[in-house]
Amino acid sequence: MFIETFLLLLALNSLSAGRVSQPEGRIIGGETIEIEQTPWQVSLLLKGVFQCGGSIYSADIIISAAHCFFDEFEGRHSDQEFQVRAGSALKDSNGSVVDVFAAKTHEHFRWPFNDIAIVRLSKPLEFTNKVMPIPLATTNPFPGTTAFVSGWGYFLNANDVSLSYPKHLQGLTLQIQWLESCGLVHPSLICAGVFGRSACNGDSGGPLVANKQLVGVVTGSLQPNCTSSSLYNSVPYFRDWILTTIASI
Repeated sequence: MFIETFLLLLALNSLSAGRVSQPEGRIIGGETIEIEQTPWQVSLLLKGVFQCGGSIYSADIIISAAHCFFDEFEGRHSDQEFQVRAGSALKDSNGSVVDVFAAKTHEHFRWPFNDIAIVRLSKPLEFTNKVMPIPLATTNPFPGTTAFVSGWGYFLNANDVSLSYPKHLQGLTLQIQWLESCGLVHPSLICAGVFGRSACNGDSGGPLVANKQLVGVVTGSLQPNCTSSSLYNSVPYFRDWILTTIASI
């Protein structure tokens, strides 16, 4: 997964060319949270290393972002290279790790559009107070609605104003914005956050939650360094695709 800031600019350049790109990301302005606060949150591992976030839909189905499954050369990683860690606020330890049986990315994925993926696990998760599914929203939240995003993306160090990747899960309460705030208007997208309170791709694939329902999947930002609102692919918009893919994978 891309980590360098300049690749955000490559993502912008590639939109018109139809290239696969991956934005950089972090939660800015968030705080450390425990997994019990977001028990649907999982970490997606690539060859045992943290790659993205994801959300538990059912005991063996995870929802994440399509760009998490591609490398910087637009190549698709093998499904069998992935695992999912559930039940832990630490991205690289604790909880349970389960192999991915199969993953399907949206057939029309071109970042930031159709940036959604379905993962089927090799065995079901055991539900506890740290591992729980989250229902899919049926309608997009209105601008001004309070939402919550979580993940292991960059956070801002208050002492020296530097950026770091946390090992511990971060969470952020933010508001849904008009799409114009993100600089891109399309019915498949949701815009949320403001300057200093935002998420991008270290949090990619993770959940945007409103009214205890999954409303969005973290996609990224069109702005370098994620200096403003961030984009999410709308779960209500892709609800039919999600359910059809779950039935077929």
